[in-house]
Order: sequence, then structure tokens, then C-alpha cells
Amino acid sequence: MLVGGCAARGHLAGEGTPGEGTPGEGTPDAAPASGAPHTTGQGPHRESQAGTAREDDRCAQGDLAPLAAAGEMVGLPVERHLPAVVSVPLGATSARPVLVVAHGAGDRPEWQCGVWRAIVRNRGFVLCVRGFPTNRYVPESHTGYFYTDHHALGREITLAMAALEARFGAHVDTRAPAYAGFSQGAIMGAMLLPRHPAQFSRAALVEGGHGFFQEWNVLVAQRFKQGGGERVLLACGRAQCAELARTSAFYLRRGGLDARVIHAEGAGHSYGGSMADAVGRAFWWVVDGDARWCGGEGGGEGEGGGEGGTQER
Repeated sequence: MLVGGCAARGHLAGEGTPGEGTPGEGTPDAAPASGAPHTTGQGPHRESQAGTAREDDRCAQGDLAPLAAAGEMVGLPVERHLPAVVSVPLGATSARPVLVVAHGAGDRPEWQCGVWRAIVRNRGFVLCVRGFPTNRYVPESHTGYFYTDHHALGREITLAMAALEARFGAHVDTRAPAYAGFSQGAIMGAMLLPRHPAQFSRAALVEGGHGFFQEWNVLVAQRFKQGGGERVLLACGRAQCAELARTSAFYLRRGGLDARVIHAEGAGHSYGGSMADAVGRAFWWVVDGDARWCGGEGGGEGEGGGEGGTQER
């Protein structure tokens, strides 16, 4: 059983009770400890009515009724698994792409979805899968989650994608989804990307999935490309991680993929703070060329690596 990777320190225990919208201690842009609607400093979002949420100006207008939900983040029942969390593109009138997100061991999907919601906003769905609890004997609001291995994670993603499409129908475009993973989610993501039936096209792997487990080589990169893969972002907050990522990027390029390394210096093993800033800018390089994502901040250039960070092409 592979349980590689971990959550950033301060991300291991949620505070409060389900539905209260209290984030885990030290978690930037955190979501509630349950599948309740995400809250901000302006208070919880009320039930959104069709047409009340402004669709992003860059996104094409379609013929669908404006997408409405109980809030910008909702829980999603998944067959044979615990509920996932979804960031919903409120107000969308056209089909929107999907970003699948896998957290680190001991982390929670609400926290990852909170960070990625701030990046993606209403340009697409963000589907954050939960995994299994690290401790079944503590209150749900105080436990973290992990993935037993990349095969189990892959099966959970398949079922979660089916549940997403069943719930939101024509508003969901499941073709060539993007993938983002942190720590364990990045390690296992790199293992499942080349063969997953969803045929992921783009990936952002943060603090994992490039080095220690030797996830990438030329043959694996070629296999990912043959399955529809195009671009991979490798993001690091530690110098050792960045050094290993450069080697992985070399293999990815040799395998025919576009690859980029960013080093958010001083961010450490984390996905918040300067790391979130750096990844948020670089994500638009990850999805550049896929018109479904409606462009993004920085026009897809991905410039900058966060405060004190560097970027390598």
C-alpha cells in the first residue's frame, strides 16, 4: 500500500462542526469542514438563483439555463465512496471543463477546493475527491483523508466524474479534463495519468509526482501523450523538490510533452500562500490553448513564481 505524501502542516485537523464553515487552522482560503457552501469574509453564500451569478466575461455564452447551486462549493455523493466536493461555475450558460483535484495525505478536499476555486472561479468545475479517513474514531470534522493507492484513486475519480455529469448534465464537459494534485495526490496522479480512461490532457503537480518515486521517464511520458496528454506543470516550494522536478521535466519533454517547473522559494511543503499565488498564475499556462477554459489571468503565460520565486521553462 502506497501512502506517500502528506498534507502541509496545519492542514491535518479541521476546526468546528460540519456546516459551520470553519476552516482548518492555518489553511489559506479554506472551505468548510463539511460539504456546506464555501464562506468568505462577507458571509455564507445564499441559495443562488438562475442568472444572479455573473458569468465570466471571457467565457462564451451558450443556450443553457444559467447554472444555479446552493453555493459556489457543494457536496457530491459518489457511489461506494465518501462525498466529493465541487466548485460550481455559477451562472454558466455553456458546458464547462473539469479540473480534478487530489489532496495530500491527511488533508481534506474542502481545503483544496477552496484554493482552486480562487484560481478557476466560474470558468470550470473543480472536482475534489475525498479518499478514505485517516482515523475513523474521531469526529468527521476533525479527520483528514488519504488515498490507499493510485488504482483506488483512479476508480474514485471515474465514479466522481460520472456523478458530476449526472448531477449537472449538459453544463459539464468531461472531455480531456485537467488534473491537479498536492503531495500524495501529485504522486499518485503522476502514476494514474498515463492510463486513466478519462484521458487527462493537462496536469499541475505540486510538491510531488516528480522524483522520489521515479514517476516519469520517457516511455511513461510518451504513454501519457498517446492518451491525450499535452502539458505538465511541476511546482515546488523546496529546493530538493525543484531539483528533482527539473529532471522529470527533461523526461517529459523528451517524451513529447510541454513541461514547466516553478519554484516558489520559501513556500515549503505547502499549497497555500506564495505557492498558491505561483500555481494560480502558472495554471493558465497549463490550460493555454484549450478554449474551453476562457483564458485567465496572465493570458496563459504563467509568468512569475510567487514572492521570491523563480520560474524555469
